[in-house]
Amino acid sequence: MQVGAPVVVAGRLGVLALHKDDGTWNVKLDDGTVANVPAEFISMSANSTKEISSGERRGLASWAPAGARLVRAPWDETKPEGWTRFVCFSDTHGLHDEIPKKHRPAADILLHAGDFTNTGELEQVESLNKWLQAYPATEKIVIAGNHDVTFHEEYYRKTGAMRFHHGCGAYDCTKAKALLTACTYLEDSPTEVRGYRIYGSPWQPEFCDWAFNLPKGAACRKCWEAIPMELDVLVTHGPPLGRGDRCSPGHRAGCDELLAAVKARKVSVHVFGHIHEDYGCSADEVTLFANASTCTEGYCPSNAPIVFDLPPATELRKATATAAAASRSPA
Repeated sequence: MQVGAPVVVAGRLGVLALHKDDGTWNVKLDDGTVANVPAEFISMSANSTKEISSGERRGLASWAPAGARLVRAPWDETKPEGWTRFVCFSDTHGLHDEIPKKHRPAADILLHAGDFTNTGELEQVESLNKWLQAYPATEKIVIAGNHDVTFHEEYYRKTGAMRFHHGCGAYDCTKAKALLTACTYLEDSPTEVRGYRIYGSPWQPEFCDWAFNLPKGAACRKCWEAIPMELDVLVTHGPPLGRGDRCSPGHRAGCDELLAAVKARKVSVHVFGHIHEDYGCSADEVTLFANASTCTEGYCPSNAPIVFDLPPATELRKATATAAAASRSPA
């Protein structure tokens, strides 16, 4: 790591400013503040030219205290009284036990945005369930992703079993979901936790013949029409277009229909993963977007979880509605 290098700290973009004698770094964050951060909590930004507009910078800085509040240092930041802390993981790919202990902060609600296995191995599902049972969070909510092939029964029977498990014995995918006893599993379904309305979905536009693929256009649009209009937190595996979706070759893999669905609703937070190399957060005037990919592009589970605090649900909805109305008003 070198002074001036772009980095990510707890989902916030920053620049390394000073290496201190005790081994920590002064990091100038995207809102202009400087944080003293241990090296193990710093991830190098995958894209040194990653663009964040001035509007996005203002959005990230303004989401406090009424709306979502990113927690840059969950190891020593306490949540405001009456608020709820969320910790977000995604794309752990069966490597959950290798996540550093310091990247497992306590929270009220844990969200996992899919790809918790390598290719749907039931042994990894069982292991994840044990990890969730031990995790210091009261509530856990999990969705599947394209790698969790045994959770998409139609795909697995048609393609996945032969493609990934030929020769080693196909799994009984009817057992997969039943193994997740330590969490609420969402698949195109809602739940309400601590007053927050949360919806989860595993789908993404067609991606390399994996599970939970949909053709772009009408099929994606129909899928996202099922998202409730009244919603606080959206969890999908794939990103919306233009938010945490830039692949290493430079193209974007996000779904334009998903972005339109988010814009049509007053969503306070959208959590996703899928594109490891574009891990991190951004925001517009209404929504905090969080690519919570735990694994790097090289499948190392070293990215810190995204952590944010939300005010009580009624206060959050009021703040989000106010922000949405302001964003739609003529300048």
